[in-house]
Amino acid sequence: MFSLQGKTCVVTGAGKGIGRGICLAYAAQGANVVGGARSDGDLASLAAELTAAGGNIAVQRTDVTDAQQLEQLGALALQRFGRIDAWVNNAGGFAPNAEAQTDMIEVKESTLEKMFRLNVTAQVLGAQVGARAMRDSGRGGLLLFMSSIDSLYAAPGGEGVYAACKAALNSLTQTMAVELGQFRIRVNAIAPAVVMTPLTQPWFPTEAVQQQRSNFYPMGRLGQPADIAAAAVYLASDEAAWVSGAVLLISGGAVYTSDPYRYLMKLAGQHAP
Repeated sequence: MFSLQGKTCVVTGAGKGIGRGICLAYAAQGANVVGGARSDGDLASLAAELTAAGGNIAVQRTDVTDAQQLEQLGALALQRFGRIDAWVNNAGGFAPNAEAQTDMIEVKESTLEKMFRLNVTAQVLGAQVGARAMRDSGRGGLLLFMSSIDSLYAAPGGEGVYAACKAALNSLTQTMAVELGQFRIRVNAIAPAVVMTPLTQPWFPTEAVQQQRSNFYPMGRLGQPADIAAAAVYLASDEAAWVSGAVLLISGGAVYTSDPYRYLMKLAGQHAP
């Protein structure tokens, strides 16, 4: 079960963290992997690791906010492997030079534009590249968006714009699932809670801080890239052939975000345990 042998999977934000984990998991299941990221060094490292393990991989420097570069990433997949079976819109986050981490009443227009460009517009443009290839092949495939637990609950105290972007992805997931089902294209999203990656590592400067945050999750730990990658494998596999329009929460048992509680405690001048 869950074999991806013969499939070609495109992953954006492939150089680090969740994206890299998905690439490694896809390759381990036999997929051809096409990775895009902004760092040539990270891509070279990923390619070397997968090649040494016997995997088939092609990489290309890709800024997902550039529509032409997304087209080029899709073209690379078709040129090297002749098909696209999964397109994973993983790249996203807090846009460079965007003062996004503030209460919504203070958010600047430029911040809104940068954040939505990176986390919504770029995701749609990438999905279009993958969907057109899948439609034209007649084989269908998977479009996978990377949402967030913040998209499902309130996210005050600096993550409101990020959460709004991810909530938009949930809506797009369902709309595109309806529109593209006729082409056997499945559209799903994964909504993780906090995952330990190079991006989130600065949030946990000590083991004590990491353990404190781990206590927010019923499973008693933070997520790892492999936790998300395993779900991405399932969704790309034939075993998920009737799964479309789903937003899968992966949160270690947390069915709420801790941020509102922490935010209210902060307003009250108290320390959240």
